Amino acid sequence: MIAENVMKLEQENISLRAQLKEVEELYGDKAELPKNCEYCKNFMQHYIKIGITYSPTCDGHCVAGNRVKNRKVGEKCKYFIQKEYGKNYI
Repeated sequence: MIAENVMKLEQENISLRAQLKEVEELYGDKAELPKNCEYCKNFMQHYIKIGITYSPTCDGHCVAGNRVKNRKVGEKCKYFIQKEYGKNYI
């Protein structure tokens, strides 16, 4: 029984590797994120407190230069700088 599960997982792994290779051929090894505020270094996410936890809202603000302007997560602007993620987040 365990051997059958291992074989299924190995087949799934082979299939996923083939799919990954196809995606890398189409988009390169690191596909770029869209240039939305959500992925911008200048975007500060807004949060709301629910009970004892905080949850992100769809809003935030831009801190590029002296600007402070409310932005939506999906918006784009000319001040976009790609946010860098540490290895712990990937």
